[in-house]
Formats: sequence, C-alpha cells, structure tokens
Amino acid sequence: MRFFLLLAALAFAAPASADAPDARASYVERRGMLELDARCHLFNANIRGALEATAMQARGALLRGGWSIAQVQDLERTVIAAARTRSCLDPRTTTGAASARAASATWINANAQTFPGWTRVWYARRAPDAAGWRLSQAINAPCAASFGVRITNGREQLTLSVANASLNSATLVMRDALRTPPSDIALTQRVAYGLRAGAPSPATSTQFSSLSARAERGLNNAQQTTFTFPDTAFRNLLSLDPRETVEIHLAGSQQILLVDVGDVAVARAFLTIQ
Repeated sequence: MRFFLLLAALAFAAPASADAPDARASYVERRGMLELDARCHLFNANIRGALEATAMQARGALLRGGWSIAQVQDLERTVIAAARTRSCLDPRTTTGAASARAASATWINANAQTFPGWTRVWYARRAPDAAGWRLSQAINAPCAASFGVRITNGREQLTLSVANASLNSATLVMRDALRTPPSDIALTQRVAYGLRAGAPSPATSTQFSSLSARAERGLNNAQQTTFTFPDTAFRNLLSLDPRETVEIHLAGSQQILLVDVGDVAVARAFLTIQ
C-alpha cells in the first residue's frame, strides 16, 4: 500500500498540521485499496465496510488538522488515479489486500471503540451499557449531559439526558445537510473559538424538536430529564462535516449545549458492521 502513499506524496503539498502525516497515510492506503477492490473484488462486505469507515475517519482527521475540502478531494483524485494503474495481479495488490484484511478484522471484532472530534469523543459499544447507551458523547458544560443513541423499550433512538429535572423540551439546531453543502472551518477559528467555530449559521440551519421528555433517575440516582428526537435528526447529524457543531437549546433555559460532530458517522458505521 505504500505505493499509493509515495505517489500521493509526490503529487500533493505538505499537510497543514503535525498530526496530518499519519492521517494522510491512513487515508491514502485505505482509499487506494477501496479503488482496487472496486475493480478486483478483493474484500467481503464487512472488510469493505471497515475500510470505508476507517478511510472516512482518516479524512475527518485531515479536515480537523487544517486541510480544506478541496485539498482532500485533490488527494483522493491522486490516489484513485494511482490505483487505476495497478493490476489486480500485481503482488503489491495481493500484499496490500492481506494487510487490509488483517487490520480491518481487528477493528471489526472490537467490542467498543472511541471516535474523536475536536475536543470530545464518541463512545460506541456493540452491547449497550447499563443505561442503554450504544453511542454517546459526554457533555460537561454548561451542565452535565449525555447525547447519542440509546435503547429504550427495545428501540434505538437519538437521545439527550440532562442533569436537570425541570426541563420540558429541547431543540437540536444544525446545518441542513440536504439543503446546504459544508464549508471549510479554518484551524485558526477552531483554536480561537473552540466548538463554537463549527456552530450552524441561521441561514443554513434546520431545527429538530424533541418528541418526548420524561424525568428519570440516572445511574448515580440523580434526577435527570431525558429527551428523544426524530430519526430524521440522526440522519442529518450523520451527514454533517466532522468539524461542525450541533447546538441544543433547552426550553426555559438560557444555556446552550454544544455537540462535537466529529467522527459520529464512523462510529455509526462501526456499530452496523457485524
């Protein structure tokens, strides 16, 4: 797979951050093998799915490291062009495919994984935790909360649990992924403003109101309010740029919670691969 990396390095400018070389190598190798698989039928569905997910993860790391969307697209075109010059019978194809299968099998067989964002992580679990969470992000400020996918009454739902027993509704505000394409968020903006740099603008945002609210006690017996949201909200969330932020507005409160989009789509892919 280093063949792809060499060609991409010769054809493409240096990355924007110190963390980018490893992400670039990972993206080049996985995207190159996926292009070969499209012609040579190298992998089964699970291995292919794992490669697609980890290529997406590497892409997210590049974007968060300061690459622009155009730079990543240029890199992808370079890798695809290199892969199309490689024969299915080339020994490097066979060796690269074997390495990809081994690495992907380890990823597929993990019981749980963490997936990064800018400042927070998503926790993905093949079996739900004691509270029913399969996919969650912990929010510490301005109040403690958990956001993600939770199993309730046998059904997976996009859920928010907030350490406040007096709330009655919540609204998710995020970019409308069907209507507006993503735009680049400069690394300098991220450093200066943190998660707020990725918040949606009023002109491009859409809102999803909670479907239900109920008071309950958490694992530490503290009172909390739990909200559920429509499946359309989760689909939109999965389509966001990994540098973006989702706002959560709580009715009757001036507080706005921020969700780090990060690699939520990769985490979801991890959970769907058997």
